[in-house]
Amino acid sequence: MIIHKMTLNNFRQFRGKHEIEFVSLDDPTKNTAVVYGENGRGKTGLFRAMMFALYGERRLSQDANVPDNEIQLVNTSALQESEGKPVRTSVEVTFSHKGKVYNLYRAIEGMRHGDEVIEEIADVRLNITHVDGNTEIIDRRSIDSKIADVLDPRVKEYFLFDGEKIEQLTRAGKEQRRAISEGMRNLLRVDALDVAVKASERAAKSFLDDLTQETGTAGVELARLIKSLGDNEAESNRIRTRLEELADERDRAYRELEDIDKRLMEFKEIEHLLSERRQAESDVRRLEHDADQVMNQMQTYVCKAAALMVRDTVEEVFASLDEQKEKGEIPSEIRRDLIERIISEHKCICGNEVCEGTSEYESICRWLEKTSDAAREDVALDLWRFLAETRSHFEDDADIIKQRIIEHSNIIHRIDRLRDKVLSISKQIGESEREDSWKLEKIRKKHLEAITSIKAEIQNLESQAKELDSIHSRLTQQLDEEKRRKNRNSVLEERSLLAREIQEALAEAYNTYTSEVRDVIGKSATDVFGRLLDEEGKATLKTIVVKENYSLEVLDQYGQPFLANVSAGQRQIMSISFITALAMAACDGGRIEMPLFMDSPFGRLSGQHRKNIIREIPLLTSQWIILATDTEFRRDEAQALRMTGHWGKFFMLCASGDGNTTIKEYSVDDAYSILPREEEQV
Repeated sequence: MIIHKMTLNNFRQFRGKHEIEFVSLDDPTKNTAVVYGENGRGKTGLFRAMMFALYGERRLSQDANVPDNEIQLVNTSALQESEGKPVRTSVEVTFSHKGKVYNLYRAIEGMRHGDEVIEEIADVRLNITHVDGNTEIIDRRSIDSKIADVLDPRVKEYFLFDGEKIEQLTRAGKEQRRAISEGMRNLLRVDALDVAVKASERAAKSFLDDLTQETGTAGVELARLIKSLGDNEAESNRIRTRLEELADERDRAYRELEDIDKRLMEFKEIEHLLSERRQAESDVRRLEHDADQVMNQMQTYVCKAAALMVRDTVEEVFASLDEQKEKGEIPSEIRRDLIERIISEHKCICGNEVCEGTSEYESICRWLEKTSDAAREDVALDLWRFLAETRSHFEDDADIIKQRIIEHSNIIHRIDRLRDKVLSISKQIGESEREDSWKLEKIRKKHLEAITSIKAEIQNLESQAKELDSIHSRLTQQLDEEKRRKNRNSVLEERSLLAREIQEALAEAYNTYTSEVRDVIGKSATDVFGRLLDEEGKATLKTIVVKENYSLEVLDQYGQPFLANVSAGQRQIMSISFITALAMAACDGGRIEMPLFMDSPFGRLSGQHRKNIIREIPLLTSQWIILATDTEFRRDEAQALRMTGHWGKFFMLCASGDGNTTIKEYSVDDAYSILPREEEQV
């Protein structure tokens, strides 16, 4: 299969109509095309468009955790301008396969309904032009089966290499085994055999249940042996599952330990800075507490501070009252009511008459003017006494308040200096929120304790597994002896034995077949691995093995496991080799007669590894479509690809300024001139 041309209309980022010709029908030897652009510009969207056109699917494997309503195929800008009317999105693909030319068209219509976009299949058409030039129009109901004859839907995902899938396969663990297991099961096409194995297990259990109800001694013994074997196998499976889980936990803990050790190595150079920062941050917290304490103390002096603010007025009022007191005006030397009685009665307290107009009368009136009522005199005296008391504390209160203000100001100043110090240290460290090494050491200790516990549990379970294997052998031998017993008349016994034998035979066939295919894929991956590795890798790494639990391992020249020691680049080469082997197996071995899309295939790879991939992949597949960024595909890679003689097309994905993407085609020569050199990378 070779994809020649794809036409997009309002698909994802591609507003309006866009045409991209990967390989010319006239020159299929130029089987390599490069689609070049920044992340988010729509490189993976082209593969998504291909999957939609071929199978009508909106999701890719990488969308596993993405809700359906977040996967939108209709261009957003077109929807916004549609004013509530449907927008048609379509993909048309022209490809060739075994001499026939296929023209496939698939469309959906989308409409915005409130905040939701509703998309429905609108049309699908397929025309096939045969070698004799005649064109066949395929009935809509038969289109899917025609496409499946070209590219089986079960293996379609293995023709897109993306960075996520490659990274997933480089890490030993549950996700790796699941991905490899699913890929191989799809390739093996053992669905029918798998169904048969499960059906035989159900039948065997049903017959065993019937047999246990027999009253005969022989039947009971046979049922006991079969049930014991079933229980033994179930427990063995449980232990194997738990051992795999523990291995995942152990490997994950070791990976986290490696990460912590790397980070601790970084901390060695800045440990003194981290210590200084911890001390400064502790001092800030202590000083902030001291500042709060001083502020609380200052609050008790609010009233006294207010009196100090009117100190001059207090002094003035006190002086006036004190002067009146010194003169005897407060309290008055003679009471006002007595003087008023003398004036009204015109008679002094001594008995002499006091007549108006006399000098005595005038003197008594002057006394009256100097007196005041008793209540006012009492208030004046109270005020004089209060002001006298207040004045006595002015100097002490002023000194205390001044000290508190200075103390608080000094604390705030020290806090500001310490905060500046923390900021300066953080800048030297490089990350203001970086974890301190002592925290990492605590985490590291916990991981080591967990690993010790996991190892102990693994050892215990492995001992149990060996004991179960021994019990299984003994039960199998006893069952064989029971089978040889002559004159068996019970139909239930015969059916139970037959069901058990069928179950064992199917399981053995399944295990044998999968084992053989694992070996074939391992050998194929090893062959590709050797072609892609650099010389240093070839000297050490020899064989890729797909283990029984579907994890990947690489063996060194001595046949020993070496995966834990390989570099990130070598892991990526190993993953690419395995996925390539899967694609080759899907095509019955040999050359891959399907297009390979590679999304960001060169990350983490050295220059020699990149050149090896560029040289070998065009020879392994009928078509290679590279989806790359400017950090992966530069002039060095372009020159290496041009030297293969297979590079025919170059497309650049450019932002149009409104969130959409346009596709611009350049010749290979022009592409080389606009690509950056390695030294130009920032």
